[in-house]
Amino acid sequence: MRTSTPGTRSSPGFTLVELSVVLFVLGLILWTVAPRLSRVGEPGRDAVFRDLSAGSEAAFDVSLFEKSETRLVLSPSAGTYEFLRRDRPVDAPSSRREFGSRLRVTGILVEGEERPLDIPTEIRYLPGGRVPAARIFIEDRGDAPGPSRWTLRLNPFDGSIKVLEGTVAEDG
Repeated sequence: MRTSTPGTRSSPGFTLVELSVVLFVLGLILWTVAPRLSRVGEPGRDAVFRDLSAGSEAAFDVSLFEKSETRLVLSPSAGTYEFLRRDRPVDAPSSRREFGSRLRVTGILVEGEERPLDIPTEIRYLPGGRVPAARIFIEDRGDAPGPSRWTLRLNPFDGSIKVLEGTVAEDG
């Protein structure tokens, strides 16, 4: 008959303390990683800014060279934006894009006039390359310690968008 001696194991396996420690460590890892995993596939700030800038320049080119109106439609309450062309059919696939959960539009100025954030705002690229001066104020609530603020300034002369750090309402 076999008897156990102190300090030896009678069967292979883990003790309750070992299992508890492993589960605790796995819980800590999931607690720190889960918020980052929820944003996988979401556009980053730089990607949204690049997309807006490229779309704006393309819209300006269409208005200038093809003499066709294009509109940038900003929907701050929905967190979306899209470029629409007047000559596209209504049943064309939507080009609506999201700002993502990190970015929030905090203000829109078109020709010096503040626009309400609860309704969509259109910035029209008129035939012949006429575009109003506009600014879009954005708050980034990302991984930084506090929210960072950005201003997207639409240049009426070439349709380019310049990204400025902070809330810049006027050029100094």
